[in-house]
Amino acid sequence: MHGTDRYARLPRNDAFHILRDDRRRAVLRYLATEQTDRPTPLSTLAAFVAAVVYDADEESKSVGEVQSRVRIALHHVHLPVLEDHGVVEYDDANRTVTPNPLLAALVPFLGDGLAADADLVVDTVAVERHGYHDAAPR
Repeated sequence: MHGTDRYARLPRNDAFHILRDDRRRAVLRYLATEQTDRPTPLSTLAAFVAAVVYDADEESKSVGEVQSRVRIALHHVHLPVLEDHGVVEYDDANRTVTPNPLLAALVPFLGDGLAADADLVVDTVAVERHGYHDAAPR
């Protein structure tokens, strides 16, 4: 989080960096939809992410193996990125994750609920007629 005022801030490039990875988006979707007061165990997030971001290359592996690989990636890569940007607090000792208010800034980019990432849609006729600022569907 940048600044000490009332508003949490996340630079646009940081948001793009965070949202670039499907595992991080899955973690954020889970945290945004669960809205619990208690920290979420890493194992719960790993199970969810493994189920949502299933890779065809993982077909030959057991569910436990896939979850283990996801848990390791979350622990060493993805949760530290989210924590470094102030989106979550990751308690390494207890292996739990707590969302920070800054998560709300990313929710509009996570799709509807737990649905897969949707394509971005633009009305090309509106762009031609009115320019880029009026082209997004309403």
